[in-house]
Amino acid sequence: MDKEKPRLSGVDNVQRTIAFSNSNTNLRTFPSRDPRVGTAPADSFSADHNNKNADDTAKNIDITEHLLSLEQVCTKYSVQVNAARPQDSFGLGNAQAAKLLVENGPNTLTPPKRKSALQKYIICLTSLFNLMLIASGILVYIVLAIDYKDNKANVYMGAILIGVAFLNAVIEWYQERKSENTLAALLQMIPPKTHVIRERKLESVQSADVVVGDVLFLRMGDKVPADCYVFAATDLKVDNSSLTGESEPQEREPGNTMRNPFEATNLAFNGTLAVSGSAYAIVVRTGDGTVLGQIAGLTAGEEKAESPMSHEIARFVRIIASVALLTAVVFFATGMGLYNDFAFSINFAIGTFVAFVPEGLPATVTMLLTIAAKRMAAENVLVKDLQGVETLGAITCLATDKTGTLTRNQMMVTNLWTNGTMYAATRAHNDIGESISSGNITGVREILLTSTLCCSVKFDRSDVPIDKRQLLGDATESGLVRFAFSRLTGDFDEVQAQHTKVFEIPFNSANKWMLSVHKLTHDNGPLTLMMKGAPERVLRL
Repeated sequence: MDKEKPRLSGVDNVQRTIAFSNSNTNLRTFPSRDPRVGTAPADSFSADHNNKNADDTAKNIDITEHLLSLEQVCTKYSVQVNAARPQDSFGLGNAQAAKLLVENGPNTLTPPKRKSALQKYIICLTSLFNLMLIASGILVYIVLAIDYKDNKANVYMGAILIGVAFLNAVIEWYQERKSENTLAALLQMIPPKTHVIRERKLESVQSADVVVGDVLFLRMGDKVPADCYVFAATDLKVDNSSLTGESEPQEREPGNTMRNPFEATNLAFNGTLAVSGSAYAIVVRTGDGTVLGQIAGLTAGEEKAESPMSHEIARFVRIIASVALLTAVVFFATGMGLYNDFAFSINFAIGTFVAFVPEGLPATVTMLLTIAAKRMAAENVLVKDLQGVETLGAITCLATDKTGTLTRNQMMVTNLWTNGTMYAATRAHNDIGESISSGNITGVREILLTSTLCCSVKFDRSDVPIDKRQLLGDATESGLVRFAFSRLTGDFDEVQAQHTKVFEIPFNSANKWMLSVHKLTHDNGPLTLMMKGAPERVLRL
């Protein structure tokens, strides 16, 4: 079968179709990968360029664990692991993890230094248009000082010009402040989580609570929460593009022959994404000590780029100011030439300059952007600042990824199709298909067995009934497992224990299927191959 290159998908559909294959095989031996073999570097120009950049950056990185053996890493961080059966590792003790969390702090990056409310207001006030309005107001008062009797109306005109500038800054500052508070509250509602093994229990904890020495369980789709040392992996590939610029996913496996940490095959870095496979790893750096944390420290002082509308308004102000200044100079020279009266000429010139200022424009623009932000908020769209609304009007294509962001990230089986018959997995009034009267129906039982055995879902504990356990795994697989243990004839745990897994090819974005071989006796041999995945891929095999 020809392999296709992995592609980025747009919006993930809520409904998915899974194809199952259950084959009787007589497999006895399976190829395995030697973990001591390193990954050869790419020979392309882009790879050489990335490696050169990685070499320069690596000089400032203090990670050396990739050169140590598993035993040395375990000794250094006082953690117990089982390399042969990593799922049975002891990991850290809960008391030990709590102590390390207090000593080292949470696994979060130090946020950049935030500006005070007064500083933010001054930034809003000192925009080019507001400065032009303030300057015009000051000039109006200068005219008033020159000739108070004939320019009493300038008292109100100057106040209006300066007041509009301050009011415009207040509106923009308030909108930005309100959006920042809303965003901060939203981020606290959905903290990122990761899977760790502590005291031989696989549990889901907040990524901020991960400590050095924790044993992580990584699977496809997980974001690596910290820099970690991989000691067991099954076809794990990570996307390092955010750190090294490499466009292709990089393999990660036990063992390493590279001295450069960015080229090490047994290190996974904070912020990278596991795009396929699964792995167990030991955390070696957290928070600001990670590679991502050090890079974030270098970019903390980066200034925000100017929005397209702000750029156009600044350009417009410069043109208006130039024309107004030139006109004022011409009228001043004309007045001096005709009347030789300085007070009259400067009063006339300043009046001409102020007349060019469209004092209502900044307030109008700010109000329109605020109204647009409120309309978007009514559609559950959070606008961080008014520049976001400005920039939104300049885009031609908007790509978003919805699945797993603000949803519950849960899926369920609704229908089964087997042996030419459609079955309804639930009993809702609008379900299509026959109801499943028994788990022993031909075809249905095979689907239930495949959902039970050919999966990588883990449980947080095993001493309680299955319906009370927390499932740790992909949403699609979790939905299949929930359906399997609700319909399977017999005990779910006993079925998995009786038919142990002897070989597995995890799901990945290139194959779009998962394959596993189990000790399930049939007429032709002691082993049974099971597969699930995208229908067009499974049926093509």
